[in-house]
Amino acid sequence: MLSKTEEKSIEKRFLDNLINQDEKVENSAIKVYQRLVLSRFLDVLENSFPLLKKQISENSFEKSVIKFMKDTPSTPFVWQIPNDYRKFVKRNKIFKNKKYLYELLYYDWIEIEIYMKEYKFKKQKKFSYKEIYTLSKSARIKNFKYDIINSDYKNKRENFLVIYYDFITDEVVFREINQLIYVLLGNLNKKESLGEVLKNLCHENEINFKEAKALLREPLEELFSNKVFI
Repeated sequence: MLSKTEEKSIEKRFLDNLINQDEKVENSAIKVYQRLVLSRFLDVLENSFPLLKKQISENSFEKSVIKFMKDTPSTPFVWQIPNDYRKFVKRNKIFKNKKYLYELLYYDWIEIEIYMKEYKFKKQKKFSYKEIYTLSKSARIKNFKYDIINSDYKNKRENFLVIYYDFITDEVVFREINQLIYVLLGNLNKKESLGEVLKNLCHENEINFKEAKALLREPLEELFSNKVFI
């Protein structure tokens, strides 16, 4: 009868054979399992990152997935595996010669993350610069270094996006915003009103506060109605 130590050793060996796709395995059943495990990961990641898949070869993609599998994903949830993969390839500089791919990975992943979460909101009050707001859990802001929003991935162009869940259409929306709105949303806090935050930003950047307040009212009201900030 095997000891617990021996059982664990055999179990570890079996799991290593499944994950370590380069290892030569004589057992044909394990080879089949290896391929099944790899195929499962490939399916999940291909469906999660369609933009990435269009930019790299099948061989490059499969190699990156095999490396990722050896690292062992930390999440027990299948829908979160893409985020582990995204972090892994960036941390290990898998696509260091094509840095725009990291932004494509984020672009695809954040849509999944926002869509998969559940949200609870209190009834909205009327928009006011006097109210204190915070960025909603259903929204993200991101400063891209490549022209992701126009699908011109390889050319550098700083573009500021707000990404949010549209509760009416049940879709995740990607919308370009100007830098001032981007910074304003990033500086929202629980101590200052929206007007106070804007006033401070205008003072720091030598912008006319009254003009900024008037020009930003319409786009901010629209973002507020879409629960980008609450």
